[in-house]
Amino acid sequence: MRSLHSFTVVVALTILGGACSNDSNATRQQARKTTEELKRDSREAAGDLKKGTEQARASLSAAAQGVKEGLNDKSSSQVNLNRANKAQLMGLPGIDEPQANAIIADRPYRNPHDAVHKGAISEDEYQKISDKVSTSAK
Repeated sequence: MRSLHSFTVVVALTILGGACSNDSNATRQQARKTTEELKRDSREAAGDLKKGTEQARASLSAAAQGVKEGLNDKSSSQVNLNRANKAQLMGLPGIDEPQANAIIADRPYRNPHDAVHKGAISEDEYQKISDKVSTSAK
């Protein structure tokens, strides 16, 4: 855009310089030639802008698709009972500090329900978090 502005200034100065000559035909020819160059450069700049817009649109679409896939990936939002820290465990519904400590103390778990079998949480507490926890190696 800056180069287009600079080019326009050069064009204007060229036209003014030619206008100072006594030959009006030469001035007219120079103005026509300069205007044609300006039109050609403007079309090229518009094409570059359109190409950039299309690339930006494609990138934005890809980013939106990635966000959608991330939101639909339940495993990425699950808390891993084998790796979560105390704060992450306490972020689960109904899990307080003593329960989080018990979950950590009874690790490792082969599957999420092992937290019940090992006595870290009750079956009722497990039902509240069952869809939010995993033990996978992901």
